[in-house]
Amino acid sequence: MVDDDEDILAVVQIVLSMNSFTVRAISKWEDIAGTVKDFSPDLILLDVALRGADGREVCKQLKKSNDTRHIPVILFSAHYDLVNNIHECMANGLITKPFETSYLLETIRKNIA
Repeated sequence: MVDDDEDILAVVQIVLSMNSFTVRAISKWEDIAGTVKDFSPDLILLDVALRGADGREVCKQLKKSNDTRHIPVILFSAHYDLVNNIHECMANGLITKPFETSYLLETIRKNIA
């Protein structure tokens, strides 16, 4: 999970851990490549509004790379109007903030099944 909001990172990490997911939470988009290499995630939760980067552009980079294109990427955003743009960046889904934990879990399970 990548989000520059430490509170969101903490809450989502707790929710996912309580539901038997192993989570690696990072607050800097620059750390994605190293974390993916070390951790080998089944899915990436990626905030759209990252400090210093647009999560949609980061998603495009992940989807264009041979090393990461197979990993589902779910975008997080407080802006529901981004739904139309998720296909342009090749994201596998969008979760709007605030979110229901049941929807978060459902979306994750659907994308790693």
